Amino acid sequence: MVVYGPFYRTLLRLALPMIVFEAVHVSYNLVDAYWLSIWGGAAFTVPRLTRPTYMLFEAVFMGLGAANLAMMSQYIGGRRYEEAARTFSRFLTVNLALGLLLTLVYARVNDLLVRYVVRAPPEVVSPAIAYANVIAFDIFLYGLDSTFTNAFHAIGNTRLPAVAGVLSALLNFALDPVLIVGLLGLPAMGATGAALATVLSRLAKLVTLAYAFTREFPEVGVRLTRDLSPLWLRRVTAVGGPMYLRQALNSFGVMFQHSIVNSFGVVAAQAYTIGLLFMEVAEAAVRGSTAPIAAMVGQNLGAGNLSRAREVGVRSSLTMGGVTAAASLALFLARESLARVFTDDPLALGESMKFLSIFLPTLPFLTLIFVGVAVGRGSGSTVVPLAITFVRMWGMRIGLAYLLSLVAGMGTDGLWLAISLSNVVAGVASLIWVAVGRWCRPVV
Repeated sequence: MVVYGPFYRTLLRLALPMIVFEAVHVSYNLVDAYWLSIWGGAAFTVPRLTRPTYMLFEAVFMGLGAANLAMMSQYIGGRRYEEAARTFSRFLTVNLALGLLLTLVYARVNDLLVRYVVRAPPEVVSPAIAYANVIAFDIFLYGLDSTFTNAFHAIGNTRLPAVAGVLSALLNFALDPVLIVGLLGLPAMGATGAALATVLSRLAKLVTLAYAFTREFPEVGVRLTRDLSPLWLRRVTAVGGPMYLRQALNSFGVMFQHSIVNSFGVVAAQAYTIGLLFMEVAEAAVRGSTAPIAAMVGQNLGAGNLSRAREVGVRSSLTMGGVTAAASLALFLARESLARVFTDDPLALGESMKFLSIFLPTLPFLTLIFVGVAVGRGSGSTVVPLAITFVRMWGMRIGLAYLLSLVAGMGTDGLWLAISLSNVVAGVASLIWVAVGRWCRPVV
């Protein structure tokens, strides 16, 4: 059905479980921010302030995931199942080793990243570092989670990872108030409790996926290997390298962007965090569709259906863009009442309204970027998405934001304008590449 089935029916069947997962995941982020706001004022900004610091380390797994998803889905599309199984074992082995290493490194450097790169406002430096010290363990778990999730996606099974993700998020729902504000006799741990809830929930998801994989594919199992063939390494480098660079550059860019935002104080940081929470709500369906789009592109290329692969890319861009436009309009109309859930500070509310008024209308263009990245992951053509990300982040969200906000003296108005324009420019570029680019060819 992935290769020959009707487009919308196939996309909906594959995407619906992931959309449900993303909706629950976004709800968790909102609940997380809510309980942190109750615990202490601007503390709800802490997960957003620290997120780009460990995104830099997770970028390694995103690059490996992009490469191995492309290979496994194309092997499966071409009915080369033994090669798909060998690819999975190599993927698992490398992610396990790198997960341990990167967790140790992050635990040593997160203090410097929070203080001197992100430049967290003084009001939240201590909780941000406490959060980062615990979330370091999530890097190791994320690497293993990525291995099983990408394997299931390559097969075309998006339901099982989605169910595991929903259960993990529901566990997080339950743990947040207990660990953040202190219930059931436990002390209030604030940001540390939020991070601990995330780590425990990720662990539960990983155990579920690993158990399900061994039950469903006992002939593959969970096996490590020393057979890291030169061909596999070359393909991982060629396909995953650009995706890793994309994510790493994006992570550094988000860190420097936070640095610019934080230079205007904690009010700007709160407005920016609220804007990102709104963005996640609008983009939930799109984020849930990216893995199915990548699998549909990859399997069609592996089966030699090049015209259908391009059709998947173009129709996905237009469909997901329309869905996001509708969600953005609804959020725009309700923006003030929703922002009041997280803060009652009139200064923070006023700044949030300025940001949301210009940012929300550009979210459909951000969707086009996400779909372009999914097409790149499925096809293995990841260089152009890397270039678009570089221009969007470093040319506009950093360079243009710095010029408008600081050099031209526009303050946060210039900052919000640059961020919003970056979505429009990169979204249009992604749509053009998906429609006419040279990505429509297999890598295996």
